[in-house]
Amino acid sequence: MTKIRVNKSNSKILNGKLYISLLKVVQIKNSLLKKLINAGSSITFPNGEKFIEYKGDYVRTEKVLG
Repeated sequence: MTKIRVNKSNSKILNGKLYISLLKVVQIKNSLLKKLINAGSSITFPNGEKFIEYKGDYVRTEKVLG
């Protein structure tokens, strides 16, 4: 199965669930992976960043790009 690649800057883990940034959501082109995005479940941080729950397999690195 295909996994998305995320890092600390474009994802958050809260209560064992993965949330991905809106930018990462837009970057996902694979239709099978898009079906794993749960748009009904999101979190917004105090700085205004919004993250959407992702229910699929992923690889999360510690490295922050940029």
